Amino acid sequence: MGYKFVMVGGGSTQSPGILEVLRQRAEELNLSELVLYDNDSERVRLLGQYTEMYYRETGSKVQVSYTTDIDAAFTGADFLFMQIRPGLNKQRAIDEKICIQNGVIGQETCGLGGFSFALRVIPAVLDIIRKVKELCPNAWILNYTNPEAILSEAIYREFPEARVLCICDMPISIEGAIASYFNKELRDLTLSYFGLNHFGWWTHIYDENGQDLLPQLREDVVSGKIDTLLQSNEETKEDQYWINTYRQMVSLFKRFPDYFPNCYLQYYLTCDEAMKHDSVDFTRGDYVMQGREKRIYEECRRVIQAGTAKDSSLHAGVHGNYIVDIAYAIIHNTRERFTVNKKNHGAISNFDPEAVVEVPAYVGSMGAETINIGAIPTFQKGLMEMQKAYEKLTVDAALTGSYQTALEAVMLNKTIPNYTVGKKVLDELYEANRAYWPELR
Repeated sequence: MGYKFVMVGGGSTQSPGILEVLRQRAEELNLSELVLYDNDSERVRLLGQYTEMYYRETGSKVQVSYTTDIDAAFTGADFLFMQIRPGLNKQRAIDEKICIQNGVIGQETCGLGGFSFALRVIPAVLDIIRKVKELCPNAWILNYTNPEAILSEAIYREFPEARVLCICDMPISIEGAIASYFNKELRDLTLSYFGLNHFGWWTHIYDENGQDLLPQLREDVVSGKIDTLLQSNEETKEDQYWINTYRQMVSLFKRFPDYFPNCYLQYYLTCDEAMKHDSVDFTRGDYVMQGREKRIYEECRRVIQAGTAKDSSLHAGVHGNYIVDIAYAIIHNTRERFTVNKKNHGAISNFDPEAVVEVPAYVGSMGAETINIGAIPTFQKGLMEMQKAYEKLTVDAALTGSYQTALEAVMLNKTIPNYTVGKKVLDELYEANRAYWPELR
């Protein structure tokens, strides 16, 4: 008997890359059944019919289906890849516009865009995990759903024994860009990293001979030899948003040269500069809706109408490879090293042991065993303490429906300059998200 994989949020435009990697690696994963599950019947129909046809015509032996019936999808599942978005990118764009109009970052995982997304997604994800515990309690859930930092706090708090790994492909994307700069294969590098999701730093970049390349990277950046890193992701390297993001990441390293920063730190440490690229008339959410979403669903409709996918293809990028690599490590107990989000439990010795942190871990059949980082410096620790308090209070607000707690969370977010702005944005987001947020009292 082979394994049953379920794409939770199978109608997502992020699905095709994962679906392609699963097709290519079906044999080594012992994948026999693939189900696309979504509560959006039209989107899952489009992706589902396309995938059925594409797999069949490329000679895959995997049984592919799609459904809006969660019980049918989850029963007998072995792996669930979760990437859901309540309110879709339409709601994301609304959040972004509200934030930008009030002079603060609208990014969907950082700032109050991430706060709003969290209040939409936490109840939905916890409901899904309850279903998993009921229908397939031994299944592994690999979560890609954002905002990962806040969501992982909620998941591990409510379901401490669940077989869940919360992961993000941003660290490995940046690591791929670093490897490319040094003309190295990423598999030949060992990178040391600590932080929270979208809020971390690389402390060492060891090559195959044990030499730390971080000092060389620092020298090249500080001297002005480089002002950006090449994108390692074929899908996004021509995207101006990512070009700006990687350039700003290098600029941030030049100003704080001890450790190499995750690109998302720009939204906290240089938010004024990051906002120069924001437009209230055309946000990142708008860009995704008019770009990737439009392109993928139109291609699905074209293929379905033509009755063949032989002239179509799916792009397999970092996003798809990373989550499948982790599933492979679990299945084959490889104990390969990945960066994951797990409860600290001493990995960072001078940080809250019960807080979820993002650190390297060895992944095998029992899950992830985090690697000891030791003590971290005051600057990074101080930033993380404030961000972690914000994340925990956001989870509290989502679970209790307390307006006061939500306001306190907002005031701890580093992108919010004062009470007047924080309360105004909170109230406007609440009005715009009443169909999705818990009622705040």
